[in-house]
Amino acid sequence: MADSVANDTMGDVLIVGGGISGIQAALDLATAGFRVYLVDRAPTIGGKMAQLDKTFPTNDCSMCIESPKFIECDRHPNIEILTYTEVDSVEGEAGDFTVSLTKKARYIVESRCTGCTTCVEYCPVEVPDPFNQDLSGNKAVHIYFSQAVPLVPYIDERCLYLEDQKCSICVGVCKTDAIDLHQQPQKVQLKVGAIVLSPGYDVFDPKLRHDYGYGRLPNVVTSLDFERLLCATGPHEGEILRPSDKRHPHKIAWIHCVGSRQVLEGAHSYCSAVCCAYIQKQVILTKDHDAEAEAVIFHNDIRAHGKDFERFYRRAESLSGVRFVRSYVSIGREDPETRNVTIRYATDLEGVKEEEFDLVVLGVGLAPPGSAGALAKMLGIELDEHGFCKTLPTNPIQTTREGVFVSGAFQGPMDIPESVVSASGAGALVGALLGSHRGRLARERVYPPERDVSEEEVKVGVFACHCGANIGRVVDVPGLVEYAKTLDHVAHAEEGLFICSTDAAQ
Repeated sequence: MADSVANDTMGDVLIVGGGISGIQAALDLATAGFRVYLVDRAPTIGGKMAQLDKTFPTNDCSMCIESPKFIECDRHPNIEILTYTEVDSVEGEAGDFTVSLTKKARYIVESRCTGCTTCVEYCPVEVPDPFNQDLSGNKAVHIYFSQAVPLVPYIDERCLYLEDQKCSICVGVCKTDAIDLHQQPQKVQLKVGAIVLSPGYDVFDPKLRHDYGYGRLPNVVTSLDFERLLCATGPHEGEILRPSDKRHPHKIAWIHCVGSRQVLEGAHSYCSAVCCAYIQKQVILTKDHDAEAEAVIFHNDIRAHGKDFERFYRRAESLSGVRFVRSYVSIGREDPETRNVTIRYATDLEGVKEEEFDLVVLGVGLAPPGSAGALAKMLGIELDEHGFCKTLPTNPIQTTREGVFVSGAFQGPMDIPESVVSASGAGALVGALLGSHRGRLARERVYPPERDVSEEEVKVGVFACHCGANIGRVVDVPGLVEYAKTLDHVAHAEEGLFICSTDAAQ
C-alpha cells in the first residue's frame, strides 16, 4: 500500500469503524461507484456484532448475517480495508479532507500470510482471548476469530520476543516468511471528500459499580460475556458453562439496566434501547440449550418498542421455568463451597427476599466508544451531553462539521437494523455531497474468461454448516451430507463448522 494517495481523489470516502454499520455504509458507497477506505482499530472488521450468538427478534445466527458482508467487502474492487489502523489527524473541509493514519505493526506481512495458523500451533505463550471476553485463552499469535477479514494473525504485545527477545519459534515454522518481528508502524495519508464515523459503542463496565461483584465473583458475568458462552465459536464451543468450575448452570438470573437509567456515579441516565430484547433473546436461547433451566429476570420495566418486540417478550415470558420480577436488586454473598451467588430483591407481598443462583448475568447498557472524546477533538465535531455524537436537529446523520457524517450506535444506543438503516442514510448523504465523482474512480471489475459449459455434465457442490444450536441441534448434518452424496449430479459434499468463513468461501 502506498504511503500517500494522489491529490485528485476527493471523491473518495473514509469510513471510521468496521462494525456492521461501517460495513454497510462501505458496501452502499462502493456499489454506487465511490472509492472507500474502511478503517478499523481492531485486527479485523466485524465489531461487536461478530461477538454475538444470535440477533433478536428472529434469533438468526449473527455471523451468518454478517460474515458474507465481510467477504463482499474484501472482494469489492472499490473498498480498501485498513485494519489495525487508527486515525491520527484530519485537516481540510468537505470535499477536500487530508487524513493521516497509523497502521499498527501486527508483525505479520499480510501479503505473504496464507492463514494456515502453523505459527499459532507452535507458539508457547498463552494469553487471554479478547474476542471471547477473556473467558478463554489464545496464543500470543492468533487470528482474531475464525471468520476474520483479513484472515491474518496478529502478534499480541505479550509475545516473548516483543517483551525481551527470548522467543522466535513462529519465525522458524512459517513457511512463507510472513512473520516480521521487527515490523514498524506505517504512516498512511489519504485524500478524501467525505468521512463517515461508525466507531460503534462500548458496554458499561460493571467494575465501576462495586455492588455488582463483577470481577470479584467469578459467576457474575456481563451479557456480552454470556453471548460468548452461548456461541459455537465461544470458549466452550456453545456449551453454557459457568466460569468458576465449568459446570452447567441450571438456575440463572438476569439483571436489567446495569449502568443505564440511573443517576449514580459511573452510570448513565439514558435507556440503552437494546437490553430488554437481548436479555429476552438470551433467556430463549438458554432454554433451547437446557429446557429444564430456571431463569429469573429482574427488571424495572420492559421496553419492547421495535417491530415484533412485544411478541418476542411474550414468547420469553411464556416459557416454563421463566419468571420476570419487577424489582431493583443487590448482589449479596457468595457461597464459599458452591460459588453460587445470592440476590436480594423486593416483592409486593413478601417483603425483601433472598434467592440463590448458579450464574448471574448483568444486562450492561451501551456507552459511547472510549475513543469518542479524542475522535471528536481530532475531527472538530461536538458530542452530546451523554458523550455520543451530536447531530443537527433536522438531520440525525449530519455531524456539526460539514462533510463528516455519523452512522450506527455512535449516534446513540440503537439495535442492528437501525444501525444498518443509518449506514445507508449516511451513504445517501455522501452521495449527494460527492455526486459528481460517482463512478469516476471506480476500479474496473476483472472477470475470468467465460467458457461454454452447455454440453458439460452438471456438477453440484453441497456445503453444509452446523454452526450453532439453531442448525446443529435440529439437523443431522453428517447424515445430510451422506444423503446429498447419493443425489444426482452431486460431485462433492462436505460439512463444516463455519461455512460462512473466508477460507470456506475460497
